[in-house]
Amino acid sequence: MSVLSLNNIEKSYGITRVLQGFSLFINEGEKVGLIGPNGSGKTTVFKIIAGIEPYSGGNLALKKGLKVGYLSQMPDFNPENTLYEELKTVFSDLIELEDALRELEKRISLKSSKDEEDSQLEQLLTEYSQLQHRFEIDGGYQYESKINQVALGLGFFPEELNKKVETLSGGEKTRLGLVKLLLSEPDLLLLDEPTNHLDLPSIQWLEDYLKEYQGAVIIISHDRYFLDEVVNRIVEIKNGRDEVYNGNYSYYLKERKRRYERLLQAYENQQKKIKRMEEAIKRLHQWGQQGDNVKFFRRAKSMQKALDRIERLEKPVLDGRQMGLELTISNRSGREVLKVEGVDKSFSGEKVLAGLDLDIYWGEKIAVIGRNGTGKTTLLKIILDEVSPDGGQVKIGANVKIGYYSQEFEGFNPDDDLITALRRECDMSTAEARNALAAFLFTEDEVFKKVSTLSGGEKSRLRLLQLMNGDYNFLLLDEPTNHLDLPSREVLEETLKEYPGTVMVVSHDRYFLNKFIDYTYELENGNLTKYYGNYDYYRGKKEELKNLEGQKELNPEEREEKSEYHRLKEKIREERKRKSKLKDLEEEIVALEELMNELEEEMVKPDNLNDFNLLNNLKDKYEHTGKRLKELYSEWEGYLEEG
Repeated sequence: MSVLSLNNIEKSYGITRVLQGFSLFINEGEKVGLIGPNGSGKTTVFKIIAGIEPYSGGNLALKKGLKVGYLSQMPDFNPENTLYEELKTVFSDLIELEDALRELEKRISLKSSKDEEDSQLEQLLTEYSQLQHRFEIDGGYQYESKINQVALGLGFFPEELNKKVETLSGGEKTRLGLVKLLLSEPDLLLLDEPTNHLDLPSIQWLEDYLKEYQGAVIIISHDRYFLDEVVNRIVEIKNGRDEVYNGNYSYYLKERKRRYERLLQAYENQQKKIKRMEEAIKRLHQWGQQGDNVKFFRRAKSMQKALDRIERLEKPVLDGRQMGLELTISNRSGREVLKVEGVDKSFSGEKVLAGLDLDIYWGEKIAVIGRNGTGKTTLLKIILDEVSPDGGQVKIGANVKIGYYSQEFEGFNPDDDLITALRRECDMSTAEARNALAAFLFTEDEVFKKVSTLSGGEKSRLRLLQLMNGDYNFLLLDEPTNHLDLPSREVLEETLKEYPGTVMVVSHDRYFLNKFIDYTYELENGNLTKYYGNYDYYRGKKEELKNLEGQKELNPEEREEKSEYHRLKEKIREERKRKSKLKDLEEEIVALEELMNELEEEMVKPDNLNDFNLLNNLKDKYEHTGKRLKELYSEWEGYLEEG
């Protein structure tokens, strides 16, 4: 049953049209991802549904009595409340009922203490029974455990629930708002970047929670792994309109490419048809002039009318403009890039790193993951010599040149314009800087903007551009995808995959980590545990360890080392199978391509043009071969992607 219907919605800001005939239909219990480039109107759609923004055209229909929950970017909290007190306000109706029950208990106790019959006592007991039933049905006995469950699930420790709201950071307030929203259990949840400010365990908890959530959910998110896990439909806003994909984000990527290829084929076929008609019209005019024959002019005029009636297809575009990121190095480092031995670090008496060891070698791409506050950024700053360890040592290898990406964009001069900021780090002329900035989508007068005025996404692009031109052979990246839109994240992934140097990245973006990471290190209790694969490999191993008896006595690193030989052996076997299959497919493709050429030659031979049976047979064989060839190309591309 439908809970929400947006039909042909129009919305403009001044002369800028944001939504142009946008439609969205949501059924009960559906989980839908809303995606699109920055500025495409995603948050505008949420505000229209929530009744915050008006719209100029189309229709909006909500199911009668529908309770919509939308997390405001500026949540309204009482700063004097503790976190727990603030969360209890969600259950104000239940708390009023609870207070009424306590009051009735006092009155019943007073009446019962009198050694006489009282008709009022019976009335009080009846009222108490009714209120107690309401309290139980509405979840009155569970609301406190719900508060603890959701708050702890989203990363608040029990002792933090006694903190005052006014002491919270911006990220913590956003997280508190999300806890309140989930506790209110609306029929329709509108979640705008819900994984921001969450660590990995909290994100995984939220995924599981939303999968079981009974209401409908619409999610705006750049977290592609999260979208894959939670949603069953993707709606993309493209040029103000909706494009619907009935699957998760990975399905969307494949289907979007298939649709693009179909549209491109249709466009190219139409262009060929138009060109043939234009050439035919031109020839008819020439023949008419040469023979002074009016029939040719009439035929040309008739064909021109047919050409004018053709509804021209627009050339499809798979992606808009993207930043041209390319990371190269002129000098490689030695084999040993980094050696961290026995590093200790404490803050205010609390130990963050405890005898931490880490070895990184040339060309390795590693990820460091862990809960917020475990010391991941501290470790990076110790490596950079920006923070001194309390004990242990850090050795940087020979010829290592480090490029650092800070999630807080430290190191920028806020008064620099973009050209100055780029030239401050890279040896290039003003003209070269302008060309480089243009490749990163900074064009015309944008290059004169002050760094202080840039958005998070713009600062991120500028810093990546600096890294690209800095000739670094060891990259330390702290949450590099936080401010990037989806197309930019994909560009960065592919670039790091091809980057010949060494990479150490701290990130919560699991989709990103799965793309290019060789080893995953989990930072927990002040030290690192190594897992010999990407995020999915790490997660699988964690599940295995969780299910093993006596896991506390096990050393995960030792288990990894024992199984590494078998894992590598299996990987080599699978790679051989893949290459063998690729070779077979390529040979068959070449053979069929040659057959297609031969069939084309047979079909246009003058001797065969009047033999309709032969032409039909050739045509059928040509179409059958083309269909098989298309299937082989699709299978071949699939095996390439697996590599």
